Amino acid sequence: MGFIKTTNQKIKLPTSINLLRQSYNKTKTIEGVISLKSNVFPDDFGGWFKEAVRLDQGGRVISMLDTGIIFKPVQTNTSFLTPKTKRFWHIHPNQNELWTTSGTLLIGLIDLRSSSKTYGVKMKVILSADKLLYIPAGVAHGFINPNSSPVVLSYYTDQYFTADDTTQEYRISPKKISYEFVKPELM
Repeated sequence: MGFIKTTNQKIKLPTSINLLRQSYNKTKTIEGVISLKSNVFPDDFGGWFKEAVRLDQGGRVISMLDTGIIFKPVQTNTSFLTPKTKRFWHIHPNQNELWTTSGTLLIGLIDLRSSSKTYGVKMKVILSADKLLYIPAGVAHGFINPNSSPVVLSYYTDQYFTADDTTQEYRISPKKISYEFVKPELM
């Protein structure tokens, strides 16, 4: 049996237990990916109201204007994600998205824009109900719902969804890029 020495005491673990340490390394940020605070207001019964997106008269998302990004959504979509749901990697060559949730999702991002300063950079984001996440076109994304309860993902796009050969969604085989990137990292 091994010992872990701390400044005040020794901790003795049975040999069948592995001790893991959480990694707190800061990840690089992908150019153009923006996380914004959302206005969330609690109610008197344990619930909440969220102002997800406010548009100006020109149809632009007001909270994004300060970032220098003009985002004009044309469609809102909703996905109901059961516990432990995984969505493997996909990419939109021309579509920008703004995401918000009712709970917590672990998001993985990979910059696949060859002209970007952060080309090839991988990034993990914990998206909670009080945040918005802007994902620019050309950044691959995948996620998991790590919770034991469902989460609703609402997202705004600047391209219309088409369920045909002109779709703006291209899947990437998990054999090429695994799901494991979006799981919590324990070392």
